Amino acid sequence: MSQAQDQRFFRNTALVIDVLAAVILIFFTLTQITGCDKETSPAQSDTAVAERTAPEGQVRIAGQTTDAEQAPAPAVAATAEAAPAAATPAPADAVTAGGDDTGKRVYNSLCFTCHGNVDGSGGLPNIPHFGDKAAWTDRIAQGMPLLYEHALKGFTGASGMPMMPKGGNPNLTDDEVRAAVDFMLANIQ
Repeated sequence: MSQAQDQRFFRNTALVIDVLAAVILIFFTLTQITGCDKETSPAQSDTAVAERTAPEGQVRIAGQTTDAEQAPAPAVAATAEAAPAAATPAPADAVTAGGDDTGKRVYNSLCFTCHGNVDGSGGLPNIPHFGDKAAWTDRIAQGMPLLYEHALKGFTGASGMPMMPKGGNPNLTDDEVRAAVDFMLANIQ
């Protein structure tokens, strides 16, 4: 009886292995037939993949040149209009290039978390919100130098709500913080 059980076990095991091998062979054959080849699919070409995965932009640090600036410029026909355009230098950094947008950019990236959104919604309680004239009137009366000092060095108001130095971002320059204060005050209604 033991020999009959052994034969049945080995026969069943061999049958299971054969079925699994057949299934694997079928899937392999199907993938070879229906799969796409890298050379036949333009979406999978190296240039298409590199284009889709290229970074959106580059960080530009003041004083450093980019690869495009180091490469020789293509020859341009000498015209009266081309010479002044070529002599115009590129902006040194994002702050000078941003101009009036610096205050808005800083506010929208940091200050809105406490002072509220530009539409007046959100913000923390017991602090002046964006565009709230009543909340800003007493502070403006104290003078702009004091407002700048509170924004740059930090401040805890009468309500006990602290204003972190530079809004909690020590990487901001003093001019960026002042621009954000100016942006907030310019939009008081």
